[in-house]
Amino acid sequence: MTERTMAEAFGDALVSQTTRAVGALPVIYPIMESLGLREIVNWLIRTRADVDLGRIAEWLTLNRLLAPRPLCWVKRWAGGTILPGFLGTPVSKLYDNRLGRALDALHPLLGEIWAGVAARAITTYEVDLSIVHWDITSFFFEGEYTDSELLRRGYSRDKRPDAKQANLGMDVSDKDAIPFLYWLLPGNRQDNQTPVPHVKALKAFLARPELADLRLRPVIVSDCKMVTPEAVFACHDHHLFYLGSLEHNDDVCAVMRSVSEQELAAHELHYQPKRQQGRKEPFTPYQGVFRPITFTLDERTVTDQALVVWSAGKARLDQQKGKTYLKRLLDDLAFKQSWMKKKRYTNRDYIVRCVDGALRGNPARQWVDVEITASPEGRLGLQFQINRERLAAARTLAGKYILVTNARHLSADDMLRIYKGQDKVEKAYRTTKGPLRVRPVFLHTDERIEGLVLFTMLALLVRSILALQCHRAGLPFTADRVLAEFAPLDAIDSTFCDGSRRRVISDL
Repeated sequence: MTERTMAEAFGDALVSQTTRAVGALPVIYPIMESLGLREIVNWLIRTRADVDLGRIAEWLTLNRLLAPRPLCWVKRWAGGTILPGFLGTPVSKLYDNRLGRALDALHPLLGEIWAGVAARAITTYEVDLSIVHWDITSFFFEGEYTDSELLRRGYSRDKRPDAKQANLGMDVSDKDAIPFLYWLLPGNRQDNQTPVPHVKALKAFLARPELADLRLRPVIVSDCKMVTPEAVFACHDHHLFYLGSLEHNDDVCAVMRSVSEQELAAHELHYQPKRQQGRKEPFTPYQGVFRPITFTLDERTVTDQALVVWSAGKARLDQQKGKTYLKRLLDDLAFKQSWMKKKRYTNRDYIVRCVDGALRGNPARQWVDVEITASPEGRLGLQFQINRERLAAARTLAGKYILVTNARHLSADDMLRIYKGQDKVEKAYRTTKGPLRVRPVFLHTDERIEGLVLFTMLALLVRSILALQCHRAGLPFTADRVLAEFAPLDAIDSTFCDGSRRRVISDL
């Protein structure tokens, strides 16, 4: 009789084996613990339930991080992971109605929960808030949502004007790319209505007791739609710095035209895009010249610093776009002129509407003079020609734009470098809409939608801190790379005939 092998003995003693997902839990849960999410939630909201709201908050954040699901599928996902045992929560407690009630209970304190966690992130990980990037995006919803005060139709950055949406604003630190402030707005809120409330919200956040020792006076970086006279004066009144571009109007164009090509050529900037660094082909440097610029509001005036910037890449793009728009307009007008010659048109209002349709939304309309003519017999015609003077004036602005600031300690190179970092907040938005799946949304009340956005933002904060830790450790890994490497990690639970159990973690 041959001796039994270890494998045979193990097989005879084995009753069952279950594989459960571990994933990136070993790297993300320590970050969540350092942020004190459960502690903060339970301190703000007392509950006698067997599963406290702080633990539910951890569950919903982990779900957003590891495998975003609708509330009705969280229970199914949890059952295939080690989390129920690790967090001490039976899977049966994670049914969708309970999670929904938790969102309702958390709703009155969502802002305080986020502020507490974000402030702890700043102090724990020594986040640099000397420069912050601010922007707004939108995310759309499928469904009618007839009773929603939050979901409205408006300007869709997702190219879905047919769907209702909500607007999401966010502040992200420049050096560490950490999101620390956000707010949710109705989908029809105009961008120019948000700068002043944002300045007040940022000032209130920086005044929190946890941040008192930092004595922060950050530079707020934003795009042209956010730099309004009201926002400029709000920054001055609240002793905050701002930096952003300006939309082109007559006054802005006059400032840009005041800087000659010769003056720009004499003031090259040292900024070089990352995509150009290390390449062998020659790089045409940016050029920039300072000019004073004055803002007026309710009989108040303030003069700040404007940097007129010229970029060779933008000049090429402006010229190419200008030619495209001009050709499109001339072709459209020529087509309308051709069918006017074939038929007899006497309704002037109809012709005006047709011409307006061609001009509307085309930036080249300012370079073309259009006239509706009438013959002695009453037949209408259409004449148009390029206004060479206005076209030449527009071409002198090709490649130019203006950056403005009240932070006079910034050099021209500093202003351009900081402004080019605006893509940090754009990358954060891509993450919320991509891996964290803030859309599609399967919730039917504004309160629960706002709760979902909070946990999406908490997940984004944890991901951002993970990426920051990799960077500070000198590891060339993104958060996506780390999460992907840990995704196959499983725990194998074995039960034996004597009732004993053993857990083995699979190899990475």
